[in-house]
Amino acid sequence: MSKKIPSKTSNPLQKRSGIISENPSDLKKLKTILGILIAAFAFLLYAQSIPYNYTLDDHPAIDQNKVTKQGVAGIPTLLTTDYWYGYEGEIRGPVYRPTSLILFAIVWQFSPDSPHIYHFLNVLLYALSCWILFHVLCRVFEKQNFVFPFVCSLLYATHPIHTEVVNNIKSMDEILCFLFGITAIFFILKYLKTPSILNLIFAGITFFLCLISKETGITFLIMIPLLLYVFSTTSFKNIGIISLGLITISGIYFLVRMQVLSHVRMNVSDSVLNNTLLAAPDFISREATAFYILLRYLLLMIFPHPLRCDYNYSQITILSFTSPLAIIAILLNIGILGYSILMIKRKNQVAFGILFFMITIAPVSNIFLLIGATMAERFLYMPSLGFCIIFTFFLIKFTKTEFVKSKFNSLPQFFSFNSKLFIPLFVIIGIYSLKTFSRNADWKDNYTIFKTDVEVSENSATAHYFYGSELLFTSYKNEKNAQQKGIYLDKAIEEFTKATTIFNTYHNAFYCLGKAYNYKRDYQNALKNYEKARDLFVVPNPLFLNDLGELYLQFGTYDKALLLLDSAIKLKPDFAEANDNKGVALMKMGKFKEAIPSLERAIKINPDLDKSYFNLGCSYYNLKDYPKAVEAFKKALTFDADNYQFNGLLGLTYASMGDSINAKIYTDKSNSLRN
Repeated sequence: MSKKIPSKTSNPLQKRSGIISENPSDLKKLKTILGILIAAFAFLLYAQSIPYNYTLDDHPAIDQNKVTKQGVAGIPTLLTTDYWYGYEGEIRGPVYRPTSLILFAIVWQFSPDSPHIYHFLNVLLYALSCWILFHVLCRVFEKQNFVFPFVCSLLYATHPIHTEVVNNIKSMDEILCFLFGITAIFFILKYLKTPSILNLIFAGITFFLCLISKETGITFLIMIPLLLYVFSTTSFKNIGIISLGLITISGIYFLVRMQVLSHVRMNVSDSVLNNTLLAAPDFISREATAFYILLRYLLLMIFPHPLRCDYNYSQITILSFTSPLAIIAILLNIGILGYSILMIKRKNQVAFGILFFMITIAPVSNIFLLIGATMAERFLYMPSLGFCIIFTFFLIKFTKTEFVKSKFNSLPQFFSFNSKLFIPLFVIIGIYSLKTFSRNADWKDNYTIFKTDVEVSENSATAHYFYGSELLFTSYKNEKNAQQKGIYLDKAIEEFTKATTIFNTYHNAFYCLGKAYNYKRDYQNALKNYEKARDLFVVPNPLFLNDLGELYLQFGTYDKALLLLDSAIKLKPDFAEANDNKGVALMKMGKFKEAIPSLERAIKINPDLDKSYFNLGCSYYNLKDYPKAVEAFKKALTFDADNYQFNGLLGLTYASMGDSINAKIYTDKSNSLRN
């Protein structure tokens, strides 16, 4: 009697191992569902940021950028100028990243000054990036199942290190750079499977967009050929041809960049504040500290806490070459790099992950060249993929999950056959998500992020300065309650004082400290800090010159005030406040006739400056030109009808004209308002 041969579908061994008959339609459906799950989870994870306001550099990139605010009409200018061209501030440098600015301009065209739409776009692009990453990894691991792509993409989507990039609108340049970079990989892999000139064209376009999104995209020039070598079976000839195409596109990018930035010079004052390594006493100490920072990056990837938006001077301590931390950092980084170089010949996935991390972080590591920042979590946005690849590899290995032969036709099968993997994975994802939700809340607005981060950036001068600025120029300015205003003012003074203690040549901090004391009516301390700032300013600042000139008016030193105000007007002729203060200085000196042109110029620049009309009226009154004085005082009253000074001087003018009726009306009103 012959034995019954069991069918494939009834083999219990095959069921236990997860090997089931493949159905291409079901596999495609499963792939689609997994991709949607990743994108949806990434979107929901950051959806809480959509109602948030602008923070940090969002202002100079968007609502304080004169070119971005031109909308679509500003796009040609954005394509032919440096990144900070449209911002009238101290920031300026050879940075060419038009892609994100163009998107900002397009959004402004249809919905001006809407931070919520920008946040929505950031979250959407992040979710799209995670979705494309999953599909790229599916092509990279085409002969395997979806376990590795799914786990790696999910880890990337939830890692809290990305909170700065997704919550800070300006960091859309990071998102776009990564998005276009991995999209270029997608089309190249698609071309290798289905040769089509369109795939190569799309790959070229997206690679170029990657480069003009952010300079660090140039690392894909190395990573794409390396990925093809490790994960594909294509010939060296094909890799060479693709590499040649990428080099050509890179050459075009550099030519465009050089042309646009040919006349741009770096203009970032007190740059040691932004990059502590500039304070290193020598090259060796600088490199030792840079390697230590690289170690800090590795630790943040493993344990992303605490997170902060500020690592500036002197949050990171300069280390000597003999420092134990520097030695550990140098040996560890060189050892890891050496291992990856040796193992990459064997097409080792861990080695690729290490090289991806090391190569993509190299341009911002400060090891090869100094950049405009000591350290930043946004710099880990792209390198973090390398970490996720390594983490995924060891997580799968640790749980002994089969990710090569086993196939799954449905979502329940996918999760049930890999329960040993998904239990620890979901624990990790849960912890990551909680940290991400918590950190997202800190990015609600400038006040919240600065108040939170100053506690973990206690040694950063800029952290204290930015928090003080927010307290002084937003909280104090907008507060109506007098007692609370005083609390904000005292706290601002405390923060500015800490900033100047950490960095004793911080001119902006001394300036704002002086301004805070001025608001407090502590004019002696205000003058002391203003004069300290004056000695430290490298580039004359018209706003500061006006403020110091105004303070000299308080002390009755009119000659000094006039000299400073003339300097402010020379630097900024359309400065209404400075012209008004110059008129006041001349009035105080008894030069009423000379004061009138300055006051009229202030009114012409800013017709809504009520105090200029009042000062103009005072000048005409002292010149006994009463009709013009009346005209000026009445104009001032159209802005502030209940100002007792405006009413009182108008009443006095009418009295001088012999108009007792109007004199009584305005004098009585002034007295009632005064009382």
